[in-house]
Amino acid sequence: MNTGTTSTTEVFLAPPQLSREILAYLRQVFRNRLPDLTVSDRELGAKIGEQRVIDHLAAILQNQEEDLLANVLQQAKD
Repeated sequence: MNTGTTSTTEVFLAPPQLSREILAYLRQVFRNRLPDLTVSDRELGAKIGEQRVIDHLAAILQNQEEDLLANVLQQAKD
């Protein structure tokens, strides 16, 4: 039920586990290339959004891989 009020509290979920395969698939499907001159502003915005999502997921994957490596190195020390 919508009470008409908005909440200022945001809940952030933990990012999902990603793989290089998922990222490679997304990069293949949503290629980062220059659009032709007939593309509308709306289509251009959508293409920019696609790349921003892929960049965001790539950053999450990089953090996950760095965390995994750090954990492995820490366990090797212990």
